[in-house]
Amino acid sequence: MKNTILIVDDQETNRKAYKLTIEDSGLFHNIHLAGNQKEAANLIKENNYDIILTDMIMDDDDDGIKVLKLAKEKDPWCMVLVITANDKKLQRYEAFDKGAFDCISKSAPGIKSSDEIIAKCRTALNFRNTALKQIKKERKLNALKRYFDPNIFQIIDSNPEILIPSNKIVSIVFWDIRGFSKLSETLKAHPDLIAGFLKEYCELAAKCIFEQNGVLDKFIGDGVMALFGALETESNKDAEHAINASNAALKMRDEFVKVHEKWMEKWTLYSPEKIDIGLGCGIHTGQAIVGNINTEIRDDFTALGPSVNLAARVESRSNKGQILISSTTQARVQSEFSTNQVGVIDDIKNIPGEYAIYEISHKK
Repeated sequence: MKNTILIVDDQETNRKAYKLTIEDSGLFHNIHLAGNQKEAANLIKENNYDIILTDMIMDDDDDGIKVLKLAKEKDPWCMVLVITANDKKLQRYEAFDKGAFDCISKSAPGIKSSDEIIAKCRTALNFRNTALKQIKKERKLNALKRYFDPNIFQIIDSNPEILIPSNKIVSIVFWDIRGFSKLSETLKAHPDLIAGFLKEYCELAAKCIFEQNGVLDKFIGDGVMALFGALETESNKDAEHAINASNAALKMRDEFVKVHEKWMEKWTLYSPEKIDIGLGCGIHTGQAIVGNINTEIRDDFTALGPSVNLAARVESRSNKGQILISSTTQARVQSEFSTNQVGVIDDIKNIPGEYAIYEISHKK
């Protein structure tokens, strides 16, 4: 990592002395110099600095404070070291109050212990790097929290290895709103009516998934993808997870009717055209690579593999209000739910063969 420092001092001899000291330390790859507060302001605007070493008094008594404020506005985690005279205690208090990492005393005009400068720069760099690593970790955890019920996330927080991608048998669920595109076109003059409905629909989906210990994989427009069994470490609970997935699907179907009726009352106030939407659902239980998939752009907790494609294809065959499941799911849930075969899928891209699909009507 290439560390960058800005040295700000109106005395050229001081700037050169500080620069030589910093160069000898080997801590920084880029060293920039400014002779006053205005030069420093332009450099701060154009560059990102890990450390800023600034004199307190230059053209004006508060120039060092101005540099400090500009640095913190640009990057709150920029470490600013302020050089002050020994007898200027009030300046020190103000510097700390404005966010300075540390203050360095001038033992004599134009002279400063090189060892102290290097020691404080090294400490400041270590503090900055540690803080940024923690921030990155927290951001990653906050991003992952979108996928999990808060109670389940406590398990993940204490055992992050559970997120490492691995082969697991999971139940994959897709939901999709039939007729949503036409609804959006019909109400395009009232986008708030669509946005409000989608928000409530997504909140409902998350609730139904979390109640059955599932993982919210993603929202895809008006579609939802969920995983059940994704965080399981035991290999003999796939039937339990298939049942959980089916329970979530039934709950989602029943609750969606209520949400639909509520919003239908609002939609009909603004459109005389017939509105006909419904929720389709598909479930497949099979092996997939499950875990936190890292890329340079983002992290995603998801499932990968042919089982995901099969689940999506099962869902695409469902009608409004229908829950379709694959034969592997049916075999695991038939003791709990009434099911009946409704067809065969034989046209899945890159997945040859015939696959029976069943409909879940209700819980036994």
